[in-house]
Amino acid sequence: MTTRAQWQIGTWTFDAVGARLIAGETEIPLEHRAARTLEMLCRSRGSPVSRDEILADVWEGRSVSPNSVAVVIADLRRALGDDASAPRFIATIPKRGYRLSDEAPPVAAPAPAAPARRNVLRSLAIAVAVIALVGTGFLAMRSRSHDRVTLVVTPTANDTGKPQYRPLAIALQALLTDRLSRMGVDVLSAPTPRGPVQNRRQLWFRSRLILWNGISTLSMEEVDGSGRVTWTGMAVAPPNGLAAATIAQLRTLKVEALDR
Repeated sequence: MTTRAQWQIGTWTFDAVGARLIAGETEIPLEHRAARTLEMLCRSRGSPVSRDEILADVWEGRSVSPNSVAVVIADLRRALGDDASAPRFIATIPKRGYRLSDEAPPVAAPAPAAPARRNVLRSLAIAVAVIALVGTGFLAMRSRSHDRVTLVVTPTANDTGKPQYRPLAIALQALLTDRLSRMGVDVLSAPTPRGPVQNRRQLWFRSRLILWNGISTLSMEEVDGSGRVTWTGMAVAPPNGLAAATIAQLRTLKVEALDR
């Protein structure tokens, strides 16, 4: 199969030869089978590619698990910041396979890389926090109503196992508080991961900063008063692009889903 050098997917550039996604200063490496699958989707852009076609080309007819293609597609969606329930790029076509959107809408471009310093994560975290707190400073002036949903944002846990990521986790919590406050709900910050449920219209927003295959990842979930998870999202990007990836993921959290 002749390999084309590059393909454009929203704001991402897919480097087929280098098996990576590029957006500004952000680069996400792709596993070999994921890169081959994405190239097939790019070549058939706008038309479905069947599971059998992918197995024949990427796995070259070798016997594999029935869900091998689904696993690779899930990896590609995570890398692109896509969501299977509301796909911008890779859509599942029932009984036909997968299709790359013909005109995928752009996602937010990653933030420019910070200058090299002894503590680049701390510098980046301070910048993100300052931007976010400009918006959160207006929260105290918002009127509150008993008829509105209250969304409680708990501290972003640094589960990377690396202390140097703690400033980034703190900054991301500020960013989450700012963005969620713009979605038509009352937003509160909680000092602990979980507290007493005050009323049935109180929801919790929890987040964890982890390392996913060596790449910084913000795992997010919305939980109702009974403990039922009502929304999840994962922002996957290097530290200098994680803020933009988080904002893109939050766009899939609809205000209508909160106001119930």
